[in-house]
Amino acid sequence: MDAILGTKENQDVFRDGVIDCDVHPLPAEGIKSFYPYMPDAWKQRFIRKRADTIKGGLTLRYAHPNGTIVRDDAAPGAGQAAGTDPAFAVTDHLDPNDISICVLNSLDSARLCSVHASVDESIVLASAANDYYIDTWLATDERFAYAPVLPSQDPLAAAAEIRRMGNNPRVVAVAVPPISILMGNRYWWPVFDAAQDFDLPILLHVSGSEAIYNGAPLPAGGAPDTYIERYVTLGQGAEANLNSMIMNGIFERYPRLKVLFVEYGFLWPIPVMLRMDRLWRGLRHEVPWVKKSPIDYVAEHVWFTTQPIEEPRDPRDLERLIKMLGVENLCFSTDYPHWDNDMPMQSLNMLQAADRDRIMRTNARSVLRLPTE
Repeated sequence: MDAILGTKENQDVFRDGVIDCDVHPLPAEGIKSFYPYMPDAWKQRFIRKRADTIKGGLTLRYAHPNGTIVRDDAAPGAGQAAGTDPAFAVTDHLDPNDISICVLNSLDSARLCSVHASVDESIVLASAANDYYIDTWLATDERFAYAPVLPSQDPLAAAAEIRRMGNNPRVVAVAVPPISILMGNRYWWPVFDAAQDFDLPILLHVSGSEAIYNGAPLPAGGAPDTYIERYVTLGQGAEANLNSMIMNGIFERYPRLKVLFVEYGFLWPIPVMLRMDRLWRGLRHEVPWVKKSPIDYVAEHVWFTTQPIEEPRDPRDLERLIKMLGVENLCFSTDYPHWDNDMPMQSLNMLQAADRDRIMRTNARSVLRLPTE
């Protein structure tokens, strides 16, 4: 039992509850769930297109080898998919794991609002999806918080959605589905303007469309051949976006902007930061707007979530790597109810209690728009 729960010292981490920065809800009836939250003309458009029968999933080569990315044991009942029932998520995830705050981030909405729908459709779907999750999930339990999805194909519409959602106290971040325009590009300035105005961090997470659909980010070198190969390359998008934001001076232009990289892991920033710093020191005249070391910008503006935790064979190596990244910039996430999710009681038990406490429940308060303690 101690091997699962960790030491008594580390169990004290949970006295105020874990902050889980990444849980994935699904609409109970697919796109049909959004119909009551959109104008009737748009509802009829989607009905006529038989949108509820369109499967926007992975191609065969990238399908999960076990047939699904969600856990069968997290399904609320026969014929129901994991993540579709907020009440079940409370009893299956929040309660047994002492979750005090759980950030909801809808990947189905992200795919629709990035590349699966037309620009105009994506704007309507983002608004409807956000109203649906606020109405159904946030009403279920006060521990649920939400990162509204933005229609990233239209930055002005995305900024308008931030302003529509921004006054809701249960909105703690804004989820920007990645497209093939790097985050340092001025295309995103309207989004950053609105996010900074409302003190909402940008949440960046894979959408599941990478390497498959036109307009989604592509991995370096070409198309992968298998699920495993594609999975390994997903972090390349995070590396490119971090580099782009820093080298284009985003954090000078938006000094209060915060960014949270979710479900990309957290070891990749170490070599990226070191390389950015070395090249900036040698060639800083090319980017005079980058006024300090990229390492300093990351420390002040960027956070990373733990899942998936890459675990060296020697646990002491992981602790050293976390120190290199910076304990202060790491937040806990489970990725519930996905197949490879990391559960709180089994995670990071090799760390000192104070460091684990910061990662599990304290650091998220520095990046998410949460009530002060």
